Amino acid sequence: MLCQSFFITGTDTDIGKTYVSSLIFKTLTENNQNTIYYKPVQSGCYFENNILTAPDVYFVSKNLSKEYDKNMCSYYLSAEVSPHLAAEKENIEINPEKIISETEKRKSKCNYLIVEGAGGVYVPLVRNKFYIFDFIKKASLPVILITETKVGAINHAMLTIKFLENMDIKIHGIIFNRYKGKFYEDDNIKVILHDSKINNYLIIKENQQEIDYSKLKNFLLGGN
Repeated sequence: MLCQSFFITGTDTDIGKTYVSSLIFKTLTENNQNTIYYKPVQSGCYFENNILTAPDVYFVSKNLSKEYDKNMCSYYLSAEVSPHLAAEKENIEINPEKIISETEKRKSKCNYLIVEGAGGVYVPLVRNKFYIFDFIKKASLPVILITETKVGAINHAMLTIKFLENMDIKIHGIIFNRYKGKFYEDDNIKVILHDSKINNYLIIKENQQEIDYSKLKNFLLGGN
């Protein structure tokens, strides 16, 4: 089965990666596309009905009215801190080969694979040894970069883009999230697209509940 796989990352934590991932997952699934969502590592987990629950997996499942699937995540960590620190506090060893292997298994089972990261691309998974950007490279996943359009977005977006380029990581496209229609947001988008030379992008308005399937499909195909 031919699978298009993507890694969802953001210019910062709480940038809306899970929200955007859920919209992509929902749109593809509702249009009869065999789609898998995977969150390799989740910190900030909590107990729900005596089950350690990953909040991002819960959100994505709820948005599609799907039953919570614990297999959407490999490592459940309770502390709401960087994964490497949460793992250390809980005496859990994150095995990079495991999450790479789990990613490859999923690629063979679907048409689309949406892999969501934790925080930004420089977040450590194993202290001083293995980072989110290492995982992206080893799993051969093109990046969909989530950024906001608020003041400061240019700096955050361009620093992340330049880092990814320096690491020879392919950027599939940019999704501008929480767009409110302000004049400075339009200019921020214009500057980021011009300076990054990336022309494959989507704009998601604040509180938008769905993505037009034809626009999403075009974006996932690379804007061709």
